[in-house]
Amino acid sequence: MSLDIPAYLETRRKFLANRAAFPVEELEKYAGQWVAWSPDGSRIAASAASPELLDGLLFANGLDPALCVVEGIPAADATIGEADGSGA
Repeated sequence: MSLDIPAYLETRRKFLANRAAFPVEELEKYAGQWVAWSPDGSRIAASAASPELLDGLLFANGLDPALCVVEGIPAADATIGEADGSGA
């Protein structure tokens, strides 16, 4: 299957615009979790404690995980360089 580059780029453009406009207050609800964004970035399609759990949740919601963007949302008390939770 070949990739439709113009359609892909349009979807990415929409994703970036919608992700940037997503309310911070709404995103704060997912602090310390991993989220999967809908393909257009307008909503969080699934959330879980680890990224490995997201594929099953997305499939259950009728979404293709390959089309969703996964992002870790830092905990409110996270510090830079604490990606593994060990701290320094």
